[in-house]
Amino acid sequence: MDAYFFWLAAITLFFLLVCGLEGLRGARKIAWLDSVSPLEGKDLPLVSVIIPALNEEENIREALSSVLALDYPNLEILAVNDRSTDSTGDILDEMAHHYPRLKVIHLKTLPPGWLGKSHALYRGAQQAGGRYLLFTDADVVMERSTLRRALKRMLEQNADHLTLFFKAVLPSSILQMVVIEFGAALVSFLKPWKAADPKSACSIGIGAFNLVRAEAYRNAGGHERIRLCPLDDIMLGRLLKDQGGRQECLYGYHFISVKWYGSLSEMTRGLMKNTFAALEYSFLRLCILTIIQLAVSIWPVWALLVTDGAVFLINLLIVLLQGLFFVIAALFAGISPFHAVWFPITPYILLYMTWKAVLSTLFHGGIVWRDTFYPLTDLKAERYLPKVPSKR
Repeated sequence: MDAYFFWLAAITLFFLLVCGLEGLRGARKIAWLDSVSPLEGKDLPLVSVIIPALNEEENIREALSSVLALDYPNLEILAVNDRSTDSTGDILDEMAHHYPRLKVIHLKTLPPGWLGKSHALYRGAQQAGGRYLLFTDADVVMERSTLRRALKRMLEQNADHLTLFFKAVLPSSILQMVVIEFGAALVSFLKPWKAADPKSACSIGIGAFNLVRAEAYRNAGGHERIRLCPLDDIMLGRLLKDQGGRQECLYGYHFISVKWYGSLSEMTRGLMKNTFAALEYSFLRLCILTIIQLAVSIWPVWALLVTDGAVFLINLLIVLLQGLFFVIAALFAGISPFHAVWFPITPYILLYMTWKAVLSTLFHGGIVWRDTFYPLTDLKAERYLPKVPSKR
């Protein structure tokens, strides 16, 4: 038994070092939007900003005001009121009355075979006249120079798609660390630093800021190709990369912010939409993920109470490394490193959220999102599958 615990600890330490160091090296390769000076000139290409909004009366005015305040001169803004039952539509109409470059599109119904948000983005893109399209959300607040900087980077890199990491505004310490661990796991899987490499299959898309070249978007099939994908932002990035588009991801923490989840229960409800989709609707993947989480994040802490000698020391090193990686991740995200004190607890919370989302989806035979039910059979049947290169 002692030999078993020793090799478990040794393999876990090796796994943690390899993945952690790869993540740190990759994170250092991602550029900061701060380093990009704003694009100069007034004769700039038209950019269409597309904002879907469903019952967003609490956030839409602040978010839309920040978009209207962007210092980009050639801008059209399309706000898509997606079947809202609160005052979202009235707020949008009121703002459109004062700002001529704001156009409001009111949707009354959702066609079969579409996820609500994807349909709203698709309808906005249909009416957009810009050479570039910026897909963003109704709770995203932007700094005035954000678009000038982002478009300059796209032009410099001859890119078809640029996306930004955002600052998540969160009310509690433990919620911040849960989001940090969730984000770190997602980044480890997606490897966004490889998105700019045309030889890599890695891709990235972030719903808060997806800036795309309109021609590349339409040539790839747009949101119609991913009409029932709960992970619409990530899948848009995969779609564009699969079609040969050049893309890049930058840190935009100082330029875009989102009042994300207000509580752990709200985050749990939010992840009900896309957790099973992120696992590609595979229960086996969930089990494998759980085993890895138990071995790497949960057992080493308990091992400090029941082991001694070399096994104790290796597990102590694992726990210290985990804490260090959490501190580094928090610093990258602009969060106080003192919140890392919660790192031994966050794996339990994430496992609970993940299992609840998957089991709920299986039990109900689908997901309920924004008061609309989407059958699991339809979600599986209409998921986007990357193109497989033909063998020669």
